[in-house]
Amino acid sequence: MKKIFTFFAAVLLSCNAFAQSDWKDLVVNGNMEGAQDPLWSSFWCHDWREGVEFDAESGQQYDDGGQFQGFAEIIEDPMNPGNHCARVIARSEAEADEAGNKVAADGALASWDCQFFIYGNETIPEGAEVRMTLRVRAEKNGNFQTQAHYQPGNYNHWSMFGDVNVTTEWQTVQVSTTVVADQTQESNGKFFQSVAFNLSTNKEGNVFYFDDVKLEVRTPEPPKPLSDWLDIVRKGIESDDQITFANGTFTTFTGRDGTDGVDRPARIVNDPLDGQPALEVKSIGWNATMEKKTEATDEDGNPILDEEGNPTYTIEDVPIHIKENGDTLTSIDDWQTQFFVSHRHVFHTGEKIKFSIEARAEIPTNIGTQIHKGPGDYKHWQMFGDLGLTEEWQRFEFEQDITSDQTGTSTVAFNLNIYKDGENTYYFRNIEFCCNEADATDEERTLGSEDVVFPIPAKGQETTIDFDMSNAVSTLLVSDFIEFLLEKSMKMPTADGTLMEEPVSIGDDGAVIDENGVFIVDGGVIGFDVDPVVSADNIAKLTIANFGGDFTADQTIISRIYFIRNGWYYLYNATFVDQAIYDGIENVATQAMGKETIYDLAGRKVATPTKGIYIKNGKKFVLQ
Repeated sequence: MKKIFTFFAAVLLSCNAFAQSDWKDLVVNGNMEGAQDPLWSSFWCHDWREGVEFDAESGQQYDDGGQFQGFAEIIEDPMNPGNHCARVIARSEAEADEAGNKVAADGALASWDCQFFIYGNETIPEGAEVRMTLRVRAEKNGNFQTQAHYQPGNYNHWSMFGDVNVTTEWQTVQVSTTVVADQTQESNGKFFQSVAFNLSTNKEGNVFYFDDVKLEVRTPEPPKPLSDWLDIVRKGIESDDQITFANGTFTTFTGRDGTDGVDRPARIVNDPLDGQPALEVKSIGWNATMEKKTEATDEDGNPILDEEGNPTYTIEDVPIHIKENGDTLTSIDDWQTQFFVSHRHVFHTGEKIKFSIEARAEIPTNIGTQIHKGPGDYKHWQMFGDLGLTEEWQRFEFEQDITSDQTGTSTVAFNLNIYKDGENTYYFRNIEFCCNEADATDEERTLGSEDVVFPIPAKGQETTIDFDMSNAVSTLLVSDFIEFLLEKSMKMPTADGTLMEEPVSIGDDGAVIDENGVFIVDGGVIGFDVDPVVSADNIAKLTIANFGGDFTADQTIISRIYFIRNGWYYLYNATFVDQAIYDGIENVATQAMGKETIYDLAGRKVATPTKGIYIKNGKKFVLQ
């Protein structure tokens, strides 16, 4: 071999945003299996049950309107006898009207007519990280809202973790955030100790079940000192990323046109001022209208069909400023038209960020900036203040720390409808959004991954295989593989997440990787070398040599290989196996096999695979 691991640097990529203390659970008996004495309970509800027997000293009561306020009902799970869960029954609007005690909002049944509360055993201060985990299902698909309360019913803030979707099957939900001043209201002497679920979102009523509930808290340590800036807007306007948030999948640049208020990828156009590519979003004026399409029906409400049996429609122009319920807005909201810049990285309190953008408008005006969790998932009204745009291009630059009000966010929102006297068109380009590189996690920085298997030859032997790097090249936007390999070396961390400043162990097989990028197995060395001559379709020749290592057929080394460019990763989940096993994989993979049938390394069909290496549809995969 020419050089061991010529282009590979064995450096572990460890990117935790903050050093954290352990999570502390504030819930008593979250699995609902404890003593049935209600005094143990961390779960409270406001609902309309009747005939409840309770001890008044516990604080349970019926209020003046007849609503029960007390500990949630613990029952045997109807879907899993022997398991216990909390049940809360949300009545329908019709039942509330009949009872004459409806809790109303704008005349309709309020979402807080029925509530379920997680009541922690201590208050949670501003700036603390809080995480809620639970299993939940309902008898009807739907959702519920989460609020921050001091004690159950002692309201602090309208939003805690956002809305939670539920189905008729049990599912696990985990959400987290950092407590802000509005949620705890310590200045008012209220504090934050209870999460409220507003369950009356379905006006037809619903029944909810909760189990395995945790409300955990920890105090983050100060953020790391700034190491280097990582531009988290990776691709610019030529190729727009798709990013999945809790409220949907969006592109890096999302535009909400004022006409219909629908979020969609922002248009890429040639700017009429200089002909260069730019992102375009159009706002509306006070007199704007939109086309409303309504299915035509007869007097009985039946659809009117055409000659071919298809529904017919009536089309009319409707003023934008008229709400669906007929109310007239006093003004078009500033956020009727918006432009969003999104990314995968989630900000934390105290984190340093840098943002720059070029912008202009056809009609000079101001635009506002907000911070969202995802496009349209509002978090805080203020990000960078207002930007004053002119007809000419201007560059705006900001550098600041994330506040507790902005934590847990990933998107900058620009409110483009401050100007309402008529239509306006906005253009954006050359956008950079940078965070402290040390604060970005592996998951946020990994753009793609795949499983690979490498052979380790017999003692004193070496083997050369083709290593297909085309996916990494295309994902990381590298035009030339050799340039990429020379500029950004391959990095090989261990599976257990330990820094490789010193040799570290991998599992129980006695193998270690040292700082020179070699495996040490039972006193022998496994070395790697990549040929600098790479084919046009990005196939590299990888040579692996065994310098005296006793590597047996039942040994497996599992590691991860990151290819890096400009702070972004492409991940290979690498499994190193004995040469004979590798050859068996190759042979079986070339056989004609039934679709979706799974085979082991000997070519035998496997009905229920466990840990190991298998083959499906001619491709290797690893179960760990």
